[in-house]
Amino acid sequence: MPTKGSCYCEAVQFELDEDVSTLNGILCHCRTCQTLHTDRSYNIASSEDKLKVTKGTPKVYDDQKADSGKSIKRSFCGNCGSALFSKPTSQPGAVFIKVGVLDEAAKVKPGAEIYIDSQLPLIDAQSDFNTKIKRFEGMMAKEV
Repeated sequence: MPTKGSCYCEAVQFELDEDVSTLNGILCHCRTCQTLHTDRSYNIASSEDKLKVTKGTPKVYDDQKADSGKSIKRSFCGNCGSALFSKPTSQPGAVFIKVGVLDEAAKVKPGAEIYIDSQLPLIDAQSDFNTKIKRFEGMMAKEV
């Protein structure tokens, strides 16, 4: 069953010819993801032939700083800035889609973490969220 996704402003929309509930999510803690996303990136891996942009045209940043020494084509919305997907030239045909832009993001189950040697201390603190860190239902709304 295909799934749909879009950027925040919906100027760029796409379909993925896969059931995302069967795919494992990949948490990436690399320095690039920390810089681009202020922490880490949560992705699913698929093949380029299963991804179809149905509305708009994403902008592409040609990232020359990949560990492989080859570039990564990073697609994002030129209007709202949402990161959408990445295509590493070191892995022809592969595409890594940001889980947060999927309509059915909640169906993706974590399957792996990469670059854990670079993860920020905040990640370790998550296990303490329920006991030591203040939590709010919304932006500094009612404390839970």
